[in-house]
Amino acid sequence: MKNLFLSAALALGTVAFAQSNNDVTLQFGVDNSAVVYQAGLDNDNAITQVGLSNHAETTQMGWANDNETLSVGAFNEAYVNQTGWFNSNSTTQLGVANVAYVDQLGIANVNEQMQIGVGNYAETDQVGVGNYTSQHQDGWFNSATSMQDGDFNEVYQEQYGVLNSAAAEQYGEDNLIIQYQDGFGNDAYALQVGEDNYIDQWQVGSGNTAVDVQFGDDNYSYITQLGDDHSHLGVQVGNSNSMIVTQTN
Repeated sequence: MKNLFLSAALALGTVAFAQSNNDVTLQFGVDNSAVVYQAGLDNDNAITQVGLSNHAETTQMGWANDNETLSVGAFNEAYVNQTGWFNSNSTTQLGVANVAYVDQLGIANVNEQMQIGVGNYAETDQVGVGNYTSQHQDGWFNSATSMQDGDFNEVYQEQYGVLNSAAAEQYGEDNLIIQYQDGFGNDAYALQVGEDNYIDQWQVGSGNTAVDVQFGDDNYSYITQLGDDHSHLGVQVGNSNSMIVTQTN
C-alpha cells in the first residue's frame, strides 16, 4: 500500500511539472549509442562515453533528479531509471563488457556505482526515501546486486578480484549492510526484514561463502573470514539478537 501511494503521488507530481530539463551527452570513439528521456522539472543528465560500442540509457521522471554516467572502454552498458524527486545516480565503468542497472523510485535516493575491469555486473533497485547504495567492483566477472524497500537504508558493497558475488536485500527502516570481498570466487548474501538491523561481512581470500538472514528488530551480525574455503550460515529471528563469527586459516 505504501508503494502504491508513493507511486501515485509521484506520478501526479510529474504530470503537474513543466518541461525544464538538462542533458549533456558526449561520445568519442566508434559505434557508441545513447538514449535519453526526461519528463518533469529540473532533471539533469550527463553521459560521457569513450571507446567502442558503449551504450547508455537514461529515463528520469519527476523533479530534480540527477544522473551521471561515464563509460570508458568497449562494450560497456549502463541503464538508469529514476522516478520521483531529488534522486541521484553516478555510474562509472572503466574496462570491457561491464553492465550496470539502476532503478530508483521515491525521494532523495542516492546510488553510486564504480566498475573497473572486465565483465562486471552491478544492479541497484531502491524504493522509498533517503536510501543509499554504494557498489565498487575492481576485477573480472564480479557481480553485485542490491534491493532496498523502505526509508534511509544503506548498502555498501566492495569487491576486488575475480568471480566474486555479493547480494543485499533490505525491508524496513534504518538497516545497514556492509560487504567487502578480496580474492576470487567469494559469495556473500544478506537479507534483513525489520528495523535497525546491522550486518557487516567481509571476506579476504578465495572460495569463501557467507549467508546471513535476519528477521525482527535490533539484530546484529558481524562475520569476518580470512583465508580460503570458509563457509558461514547465520539466521536470527526475533529481537535484540547478536552474532560475531571469525574464521581464519
